[in-house]
Amino acid sequence: MKRPSIFSVRKAAMIFSAIAIALAFSAFLNNEKNHIQRFKDAALNLDNTRHTLVGEYDYWPECGIRITGSHLASLISLPELQQMLPCPLYVSGPHHNGQWDLENENDFGHYNPEAIEYLGNIAKKVVADKKFVKLSKPLIDKYLYRQMHIMMVIHDALYDGAYSQEERETIFRTSVETKGLDYGAYETGFFLQLLNLEDNSYVYGNIDYRFLHFWARRWSDGTIDQFYQGLCTIFKAYYPDYKFSTDVYWKSDSEMESEEWYGDGDDYSETYVVIDGSQLRLRLEPSTSAETLKWGDGSNRHPKVGERFLYIGETDDFYQIYFHGNYVWVSKKYSHVE
Repeated sequence: MKRPSIFSVRKAAMIFSAIAIALAFSAFLNNEKNHIQRFKDAALNLDNTRHTLVGEYDYWPECGIRITGSHLASLISLPELQQMLPCPLYVSGPHHNGQWDLENENDFGHYNPEAIEYLGNIAKKVVADKKFVKLSKPLIDKYLYRQMHIMMVIHDALYDGAYSQEERETIFRTSVETKGLDYGAYETGFFLQLLNLEDNSYVYGNIDYRFLHFWARRWSDGTIDQFYQGLCTIFKAYYPDYKFSTDVYWKSDSEMESEEWYGDGDDYSETYVVIDGSQLRLRLEPSTSAETLKWGDGSNRHPKVGERFLYIGETDDFYQIYFHGNYVWVSKKYSHVE
């Protein structure tokens, strides 16, 4: 019997390898197609969810992130979701035995960035189906628009340039350290007070803090970018006209004053500082050598000539003013009190 040559053995091995790769790739595509359809089915069943947190009041869909997660878990369970993924969903945290521990206030799930990227790619293919988007939009409007919108605005407000990286991380760190429950924490409370969400009747009670706390946790576990990209994919497919605007979502100084953010009304006078000089630097201390207030990209922020800001006090050659959520100092030489 003639032995096969080494070349024919290698050729056969290459053929078998190619077949195995083709079969594996075909299985992957079939799985992905099934996953896409599964998420479409879940979205079309938002009218048929149930509350999975035992003993907690259910105010779906006018609710925060915990109750939203509770209802969505009734559509796709944790074991099913994990089975879809090519890697673990979490790298650490309290979720185990096939259940989400949504009542744990001491620890939280640290997501696997690879898993969130995979789900983001699935979301992209789900909403690429324009007929599906049109069919499911009434349900998204009713059950998920409000939550997604709050999340978009909070994230975009933090990253629109009004806050430096250090200031943003202080807000996140405060939220993580207080477990999102210290509503009086200056860094988190003041940031949320500046947002105009209440005008749309979106935020009440502690809900806004919990949505901010979600982003703080994602900052902490290193998946904030992956989550935001996935959220943008979904939200902008349904609401393509959305664009964050400082004019729409940041409260003006007059609005903040009307809410008596400055105290009981007797702590500060109704005196204003008027800006006279262009490109006037906003100092963090009453000194020409002090650091200046900057945008997120490191460039200096400047008030416009003729703008009026609430007078807080004065030291030597500087007035202290309240400038869009910041207490800063301006030179008396280029401003005046009225």
